Formats: sequence, C-alpha cells, structure tokens
Amino acid sequence: MTKQVTRLASTLALFVAALETITGGCDADASVGLMQSVWTPICKTSEELGEIPGEALHHAQSILAHIKTMWIAAARSGIYALKNIGTPKELKGTLLQDYFTRRADKAMAHYKDTAIVLQHKAASKASYLKGRIDEYLNLLETAKTGSNACFLQGDTDGNAANRVGGNLQNVKCGLKPPEISSQQRSAPTITAAGFTSLQPNDGKTSNAQPSTVNKRCFLLSSVNTNGYGNSDAAAADSAAVIGGYIKIPNTDTKVALVRSTVLHTAQMAQHVHWTEAHQAIQSNNSHEHAVCQNEISDASDRQDIKSAITHLYGTKAPAEENIVDAKLTLILCDKTSAKLAAAEHEVNKEEIPDGIAGRASKKTLGEIYNQEELASPLAHYQNAASKQITELKQQLQEASDQKDPKASADVCSKIEDKNECNRNPYFSHNESATEGDKKGKFDKSKASTSKVPVPRTQTKRQKQAQINAKRNLRKIANFQIASGREKSASIIVFL
Repeated sequence: MTKQVTRLASTLALFVAALETITGGCDADASVGLMQSVWTPICKTSEELGEIPGEALHHAQSILAHIKTMWIAAARSGIYALKNIGTPKELKGTLLQDYFTRRADKAMAHYKDTAIVLQHKAASKASYLKGRIDEYLNLLETAKTGSNACFLQGDTDGNAANRVGGNLQNVKCGLKPPEISSQQRSAPTITAAGFTSLQPNDGKTSNAQPSTVNKRCFLLSSVNTNGYGNSDAAAADSAAVIGGYIKIPNTDTKVALVRSTVLHTAQMAQHVHWTEAHQAIQSNNSHEHAVCQNEISDASDRQDIKSAITHLYGTKAPAEENIVDAKLTLILCDKTSAKLAAAEHEVNKEEIPDGIAGRASKKTLGEIYNQEELASPLAHYQNAASKQITELKQQLQEASDQKDPKASADVCSKIEDKNECNRNPYFSHNESATEGDKKGKFDKSKASTSKVPVPRTQTKRQKQAQINAKRNLRKIANFQIASGREKSASIIVFL
C-alpha cells in the first residue's frame, strides 16, 4: 500500500509539471504582474511630476511679488522726495527711487525674457511625461478581473491591487491631471541626481515580476503565448512603455527597467522624454536669480546704486568708485547696506496727513502696499511741486527784471497790448507810435514812482535780487528733478 501511495505522488508531480509547461510556456513568470515594490516608486514619480506645474506657478508669483515690492518701494521713495523737496531728504528719496526702479526693471526683463519660458517648459515637459506614465499604468490597473492582475498587492502572487479614491492600496496614485495650486513640491525626489524615487527599482531591473503562474498580465509580454502577440511576437524588438522606462521584450522573458542613474541622461534617445523633463525641471530655478532677490552687499558695491549715482550727478558711466563713495556718504552718511536700509525705513515712516489727495485718515508710506493708493499722493505732491516751480519762475523773472530795467524795456517795446504795457511798473504804452512800430516804451518817471532802481550801478537791493535769483534757480532745478522733469545734468545743483 505504501508503494502505491508513493507511485501516485510521483505521478501527480509529473502531471503538475506537465500542466505548468502547457499553460505557462517556457518562462511563465514573464507574463505576471508588477510587484508592489516596483509600481509604488513609479506612482510616486507620477505624483511628483504632477506637482511641477504648481511649482512653476509658485516661482512665477515669487518673481512678480518681488517686482511689485520694488515698484512700491520706488513709488514710496518718489513721494518722500517730493514731499521733502528742498531738504536733504529729497536727494535721499530720489536716490532710492532710482535704485528701486532699476531693480524692478531688471527683474521684469528677466521674467519676460527668461523665467517665464523656463517655467512653461518645466510644466509642459513634466506634464507630458506624467501623461505617458499614467496612460499605461491606467491600462495595467484595469486588467484585474478573474485571474488577471497587472498590479499585485504585494511582491508575490496575490490579488490585484485595489483602488480607493486616489490611492492604489495605500499608495497615492491618482493617474489624473493634477489640480494646479501655487506651491513648491512637498518632498522633491527629482533632483540633480535624477529620478531618485525610482532608486529602489534599480535592484530589480530584470526582476520586476514574481516567479509565479497564479495571476497573469498579458500586457507585459508581446509573445503569442501568455502575451498580446497573435501567432508570433507582436514586436520585432522590445517595446518601450511609460516613456521608455519599461521595456517589454519580444521573447518569453521578464520586462526590463531602466536604472534611475541613467534615466535622466541622454542615452541614444531611448528615454528622451524622461531626459527632457529632468532637464526642464532642473532648469526651472530662475526665481533664484540675483535680480529677483534682495541685495545684501554694501550700497557702494551694488551696480544699480552706482548707476543711480551716475544718473543723479551726471558723471561718466559707470561712476568711479571714489565718486560713488563720496556721494553715498553725502546722501546716506555712509556707504554700508545698513545705512541704505535705514534710509528705506525712514521713507516708510514718512506720514501722509489726512486730507492729502482726498485721504480720510493719515497713514505712513510703509502702511500703503497698494500701487493704486500710492498714485494719489504721488500725483498730489507732483502737482504741488509744479505750482511751486511756476511761482519760483515768476519770482525769478521779477528779480531779473529789477536787476536790468533797460532789458525789460526792450521786452516792453515788443508788446502791443496796451493793458499789458500799462500794468508793468516801469513802462507804458506808446500811444503816438504808428501802426506796426513800437507799442511800448520805457517810462523813467513811472519806474521811479514804482521804486524800480534805474541807475546802472548795482544797489544792495539789486545784489540781493541776484542772490535770490540764483537760489530760486536751484530750487526750480530741485523741483524739476524730484518731479522727474529734468535729467542728470541738472542734479549738480545739489552740490
């Protein structure tokens, strides 16, 4: 009886072996699903690729926020200069306005010409690669009924992985286009070293499927036995899926994975979409460019400060170091970054009273973050400066006329309007002149009655008038500079 049992056991073993050969081909484990430890890193990579568009948006908004900060700082400084025109504060505000304007312009040029291109490229390349990954993973996931299982629950034969919302088993694997929100990646694994989340698969490049025949995945084999081939292998060579990461051979063998250490490199264009996506993502760092960051070096070492000094004082470009140091010492009392920061703080503390430009309450410049709100006081002080310029010009003209009545008489001789002539304190309308001849004439007695000095020698009043005229010239120049009406040549009046 014992011999009969032994003989039956041997027969059963041979029968099972024969059955495996019939149903599984020469290497049945070639058409088995992917182990969980293999598809999990792929899902993680897909999820991170979905975060790239949001990160690109975050970088873009970071640059734009910096530009806005510079523009607001420039507007505040301009208001500060106009409000304190004719005082040492005016030049301090003008310097800061020029500096912050240059910083904003450079950042905007960088964003327009470079950053926005890199950000869009990173988003598009990453999204395309994610689409290539998700499309095939989604197909593999659907093969899960009956004895089919392309995503296994574990690393050995078992049931197909189950989906619960955006998770496969307990692994986040949405396989959908991401919702774009402005934020950086939570835990970056796509680094300069490559797609590092795939590193666990490097030890399974030829062993991504368990050796079992209980569950099958014909989508991972192109042969006609236990694969998607018809009478022969469906592909003349290995078929690449998921953008080239998985290679399905045309023989009855397991799939092959590309090592993570080479997936991001140019390797005979075998996985070009991975390479392009990696390069684009790594290049998306334009928000870290120097023009998009606050400077911390000494004021005298900043190129835009040097350019501002060149503009303000009309020196040759770029201004020489000793000139920059001297002017910064004159304006800020020193050339350090601390003094520049203190000057900006001083601007921010400047108070705009209530009633100015229709303001209902007082507020410091540092409390105003809206460019539109800053536009009103800026226009108010520009208008006030313009009125003062007009008044000073009139005073200057009167002082000049008092200095040289004869010159004014020459002007009078060209005036034909009777009322305009008679209103002047030292000439009158010439009623006897023929039509087309002189209509105004110098009236010595009228000038004497009006106490206008007539002698050729200068009196104390005339000398004082000349002094006042020079002062007024300086004031006019200062007003014009602060209000943006004059260029660098006029700034010399501050010396």
